[in-house]
Amino acid sequence: ESFLPFSLFYLNLFTRIVGGSQVKQGTHPWQVSLKRSQKHFCGGTIVSAQWVVTAAHCILDRNLLQYLNVTAGEHDLRIRETGEQTLPVKYAIKHPSFDPRRPMNYDVALLKLDGAFNFSSSVLPACLPDPGEKFEAGYICTACGWGRLNENGVLPQVLYEVNLPILNNKECSRALSTLKKPIQGDTIMCAGFPDGGRDACQGDSGGPLLCRRKHGAWTLAGVISWGMGCARGWISNEKRKHYDRGSPGIFTDLSAVLSWIQENMSAGIKRKGKRSVQDGKLPDSEGELHFPGSPKQLCVWTLFVPEGNYILLRFSHFDIEPETFCDYDSLSVYSKDNRLVGKFCGGDLPLPILVGSSSIRLKFVSDSKDYGTGFSMTYKALTPDVLPDSGCESLAVLFEEGVLQSMHYPERYTNMADCQWIICAPEDHVIKLTYQSFEVEESEDCSYDAVTVYEDVGKQEEIAKSCGFALPAPVLSSSAVMLVVFHSDETETFGGFRATISFVHVSGNKSNLGNCLFGAAQRAFQ
Repeated sequence: ESFLPFSLFYLNLFTRIVGGSQVKQGTHPWQVSLKRSQKHFCGGTIVSAQWVVTAAHCILDRNLLQYLNVTAGEHDLRIRETGEQTLPVKYAIKHPSFDPRRPMNYDVALLKLDGAFNFSSSVLPACLPDPGEKFEAGYICTACGWGRLNENGVLPQVLYEVNLPILNNKECSRALSTLKKPIQGDTIMCAGFPDGGRDACQGDSGGPLLCRRKHGAWTLAGVISWGMGCARGWISNEKRKHYDRGSPGIFTDLSAVLSWIQENMSAGIKRKGKRSVQDGKLPDSEGELHFPGSPKQLCVWTLFVPEGNYILLRFSHFDIEPETFCDYDSLSVYSKDNRLVGKFCGGDLPLPILVGSSSIRLKFVSDSKDYGTGFSMTYKALTPDVLPDSGCESLAVLFEEGVLQSMHYPERYTNMADCQWIICAPEDHVIKLTYQSFEVEESEDCSYDAVTVYEDVGKQEEIAKSCGFALPAPVLSSSAVMLVVFHSDETETFGGFRATISFVHVSGNKSNLGNCLFGAAQRAFQ
């Protein structure tokens, strides 16, 4: 801590887990360690893949940035855990009202990372408070860090946490007014026990004070700032000398600086280009897209691959606020003619999707309420000759006439197959499925292996279900959408099936043309 350009004779500035307990690895995946020359000196909290919130007093040294690294997924400072990720800092933004001469007020800073964290079970962001959201006095919240375990003790090597009640403003002000140099501030929030015994301590500064919402989301309520001593009581009495008296744990109240945080984060997103409301065009034949969830977003990307190719999307991470119809937050996939291919939300990883189009548009929308950690995906151009087995390795969404067949056709299909093809016809057309060959395990109600054709992707309207060894009759849809599902159980395999798709013109068939799929149809994708 010697690099601080000033001294504060009565503050333990790199404030303060005493009376807490060691946490299990991965308990606080949003906690990061700020390191200078590989040495931990402050904490911080992930709030998106590229942004960390910390205390302003942690980054006062102007030369610090060139040596500063941020490590996520950290648990034991002595060893490099498998889930650890370390990134340098691109730039830091201290709150403009922070004054080093009064370092207890507006003690908050944002770190923009040079790169982005890949979210996993051990690296995730904490929620920011909603506008106007306050955690009332008495609410028990959790502070975390690698700070000293007692006032003059050594730094622990593993992460600790301590539960502390939030104090009301009056109690907080009274406690701070009894110090030798009374303190006031616009952003100060107090937490702790009047008799002492539990607190944060030196080395925890910049780390989180987390409060859990009623529905379970951990929310960043405060940033560990400072305190007088560690875990000392602050109740004034005859026995306690003035210089022995401590203070509650002092935190920067996130709700007081929330608009500043959101403005800076969104400004950073606009600078990035691909994260803005303007279309982020991605013209390569393959690539990756990582997007951190955050409130009040509208982001659009168009993927282009060479003409005549199809696009395969694979998701490696997916966490978007769940809702039955994905009306709050969602990722929508649109194909040519602006037709909706799928609308996704929730925490389940969507199946890979093969879209029969050389360009698709992705649109991410979020409201101002709860949001998840976003999504990560890869995209790749594929030639149409891979189509016959396409629906068995991914959900295939097709816009052209062609062939469907079970995997390995005409060889035997595999057990536990689950293949799905969604066919979207042009306007004023319906879809005709004509079988050329059919060998599927027979059962009375086709409950073992079967090809099932649906009118809709939600699998509500079944048109036909076929099994056995006789060639089924052609199947005609009554709208511009058809879902074909092939399923096999764990025993008996045969030669499978081959069928052609053709489009039949009908006059005035307007149903379901604008949207190839519906927002409520996610079951088909999972």
